[in-house]
Amino acid sequence: MALGGKAEIEAVIRIPNIEALADDELAEVAHMRDGRWSAQTRALLERFGTTKLDLNSGWASTWTLWSCPCCQREKLQIARISSGGVLLCRLEYHHDHIGDLAKRIFRERNPRSGERDINIQVSRAKDALMPLIERFESTQICIDCNLAEGRAKLELTGEIDANFTFAPSEIASFITVAENRTHEIDVEKARTAWLAAKDDFADRIDFATRMAQRIASGRHRREVAPGQRLLGPIQERDVVYRLFAAAVPPGYRHRLGALIEARSVCNDSAGQSLKPKRKAVVRPPTDSEFAAVEAAQGETKTWNHAGPDWLCPCCDRSKREICRKSNRGKWTARIHRVVEYVPEDDEESLARRRLDAASQIIIGSYRSVLICHDCRNVSAELQRRRAGLSEQSLTLDNLRELVEGAVPHSPHEIDFERAAAIAVANAPLMEAIDDFADHRTRAFEVLADIRQMTKIMGWSSRKAREIVGYEIAKAKGWELEEGDDHADWLLAEARRLLAIDEAKQ
Repeated sequence: MALGGKAEIEAVIRIPNIEALADDELAEVAHMRDGRWSAQTRALLERFGTTKLDLNSGWASTWTLWSCPCCQREKLQIARISSGGVLLCRLEYHHDHIGDLAKRIFRERNPRSGERDINIQVSRAKDALMPLIERFESTQICIDCNLAEGRAKLELTGEIDANFTFAPSEIASFITVAENRTHEIDVEKARTAWLAAKDDFADRIDFATRMAQRIASGRHRREVAPGQRLLGPIQERDVVYRLFAAAVPPGYRHRLGALIEARSVCNDSAGQSLKPKRKAVVRPPTDSEFAAVEAAQGETKTWNHAGPDWLCPCCDRSKREICRKSNRGKWTARIHRVVEYVPEDDEESLARRRLDAASQIIIGSYRSVLICHDCRNVSAELQRRRAGLSEQSLTLDNLRELVEGAVPHSPHEIDFERAAAIAVANAPLMEAIDDFADHRTRAFEVLADIRQMTKIMGWSSRKAREIVGYEIAKAKGWELEEGDDHADWLLAEARRLLAIDEAKQ
């Protein structure tokens, strides 16, 4: 057989076992990437005299000579040692939150319609307008520039709009940069940057609102082309990939990227903290005093659900040990229910969620956790001291670090400056929580649409799903088969999330 008038070519591709590769061999496969396996990372560990490493996917996804668009430092100048002796190699995804606000405005003014083409046109219009609304293109920045941006907004809480995000060039204007250490910020320069951008920011929100209303009133309609999307001339890479997919053994999973990322990232920061001094031991409640507490709390769901052997997962104290005297000399104790978010670990979900994600962190689930009143009060007190933070600004792991060395029958002694710094550093987690809420909304909307079409229109579930798949494909410019696959995945996600919700009731 001849190809293009030439003899047929036979090419042999060896697919390596990523998990078994030596570091140097992985460096050859993961060209223009970085990770715990790279020569540069190993040199940094040796230079800073540690074996502990916190290297995230942002760092792993860029090459070794990457430089931050804000502070202009390269990776060798960005890496630094944490207070727990861990080498921090972290880059964060930085995007304009005005885009999130604009999407909410569009959703509020353009609820899903029963007409398929209108839904497609609204989705396309929203995506087309984002570059005209956002003040800067999404990018990666170093962990210290990300922290500086968060600290500046926290210092300006009450002055600055909650949906405002400093652009990389604006961050550069108010930071003082040094190698291998966090930035200092100039709050006055940050305020100046905000005031200079304030009118333009307001104008863009006004533009988003006006355009959302125009779309809702039927303007700017663009007829949707029927059938498959226009593919254009065939690309060589598409042909090669199809030949490869046909040649691999049945059941082969295309997951080289996920395996390389798993080999690249590292998180030795978890649970690293300085040991605090322990306070003097306080007299515990007598049996009769503890029985009175049990009787008072016996009707509360959280106390009963905790059971007799419960230990607070943050401070490791028992029901009896969390009891302490009030100012009036009465023994009291409470157990509270909080939410802990769980990272997504399904490869398909990770790949699909990253199409719309605003954070490198992808949350896949959540669970309810029972903690003591003193641990919960850490977050509450931090919010009271620093406006702009939320209950989720501190994770349970953060609380464990902050309250380590907790003493029975006493309130926790907390370094709230350190707690605030941790909370600010958790900005990517807050974005991930918002992403998770948006994902839930999208999944539940697809499920509701299909149920409505089967109930009101009398269509079969398969036909209703095909309609949804068609809308997704057309809105995103995908092939129809890709839209169907995405619709199936969203449906499965909706059912999975509903099951989680029902289990928590």
